[in-house]
Amino acid sequence: MSYTPLTMPEITVGRWLPKDPAVVEAFVSNLLVHSRVIHGRHPKTCVRFAEVGENLETAISRTDIQFDLNRLRCHYRITVGQEQVYTVRALHPIVQEFQDFIESEVVVYTAFNEMFEQAPPPQNPDQEKIKDYVDLMEMIDTNLSTAPKYSDDPVSAMVAGVPYYGIISRFCNTPAGYIAFTHPGVNERFYRVFTEWHRFLTKPESTSVLNTTDGWLSPDALKAIVKSSGGDPDKDTFESFFECNPDDPTYGFNCYDDFFVKELHPRHRTPVFPDDPTIVNSACWSTVHKLYYSLKETDRFWIKNTPYSLNNILAKDELVDTFVGGTLLQAILDAKDYHRWLSPVNGTVVKTRLISGATYRDSPSVPHPTYYAARLDDDDKDLDVISRSQDFVSNVSTRALIFIQAEEPVGLMCFVGVGLGEVSTCNVIVEQGQKLCKGTELGQFHFGGSTHCLIFRRGLTVKPLDQDGEDLVGSKVRVGKDILTVTKQN
Repeated sequence: MSYTPLTMPEITVGRWLPKDPAVVEAFVSNLLVHSRVIHGRHPKTCVRFAEVGENLETAISRTDIQFDLNRLRCHYRITVGQEQVYTVRALHPIVQEFQDFIESEVVVYTAFNEMFEQAPPPQNPDQEKIKDYVDLMEMIDTNLSTAPKYSDDPVSAMVAGVPYYGIISRFCNTPAGYIAFTHPGVNERFYRVFTEWHRFLTKPESTSVLNTTDGWLSPDALKAIVKSSGGDPDKDTFESFFECNPDDPTYGFNCYDDFFVKELHPRHRTPVFPDDPTIVNSACWSTVHKLYYSLKETDRFWIKNTPYSLNNILAKDELVDTFVGGTLLQAILDAKDYHRWLSPVNGTVVKTRLISGATYRDSPSVPHPTYYAARLDDDDKDLDVISRSQDFVSNVSTRALIFIQAEEPVGLMCFVGVGLGEVSTCNVIVEQGQKLCKGTELGQFHFGGSTHCLIFRRGLTVKPLDQDGEDLVGSKVRVGKDILTVTKQN
């Protein structure tokens, strides 16, 4: 499979920060304590108590440290039936090279030191906080062997899904943090980190977050997934919705990513009105965020109350003009949703494109994300940050464009899959000239949270269909559900 690469600026936006930063701080503090122990340093004083390769249980017994080593299981590549042996870890070569780069570049070294002084203090002074870039590098290293964990709290789950942003969230929007995280050399090294993390998420060791008492395959998690998929958790089972082997400890999923892109049984993804060209079906199992009308090509794009800039979303594609004056629907997926994309129409693939996220610090067409994060007005603070930022990220994130010539009246339309944060990537599996039926798989999001858009040409009247008596916007819709009607304007 060919994935779009990730870029560091994608995670420097404040869009991921929840209303209550204490959730992020608690996640970071817990990870920091684990990371220090894993690397042989005292969780409070940071003094080294063991060398690389030493047995942690033996080393800790010689100290005053009170720590349950079972808390570290998720950070070690321990498979089912394997003996639990925890040893002090050295930095992964990719992370070690990252740290060497910081220490060898004066501007970067200065920025990585100053941003810790400029960062606001945590809300909870009793929690451990990242003290310096050594802490930072060790946490990055620790997370390289950790898959996103399940949480029944959506905010905690969101933070766990974008851990690298959680790690840098206190620093990235400081003046020094801006210099540090927009430096091309830093960008390049974060790209290597993300690539290595994705490699881990496709390995059997990453199933450690699946087959635990509180993992993705725990009873509570399975019920939550069934509920999110439209089922009754008291009557329906996970295996009645998804293709799996419940007799296997990991339900037949060979890695975290296998679980993430799990396949629905056909009966749960069959499109309704498959032969009606006036009806557009949902391309993803998702919550509808917004509908935009009368799209403009080059409007300046602000965080809120601003039309999309088609030039940015469609990467200045030659077909942009077709959609000026048209309509756009955007919907959001969460970690429990089905992450495969299915064609919303019958038609033919015109072309596909994979677009990397914003890479350059001073891009003339896509201003750097931290620019927006720094311009939040006071009245923005009471808004939901995730919802508020969905519009903006569709201009700058890694994304897949699939242009489809649908049956009339829809005509040319575009599916846009948007990978969010450091984790999500896009995989397109259709090609130019391929015939599509409603429900044909177009591709998948891998590894993490995401959003998608359906863009329609001008000259059409696109109307939302109520969902069980509720407005389409704000509704959770299953993949293949009828969501829009389309007619040609007179």
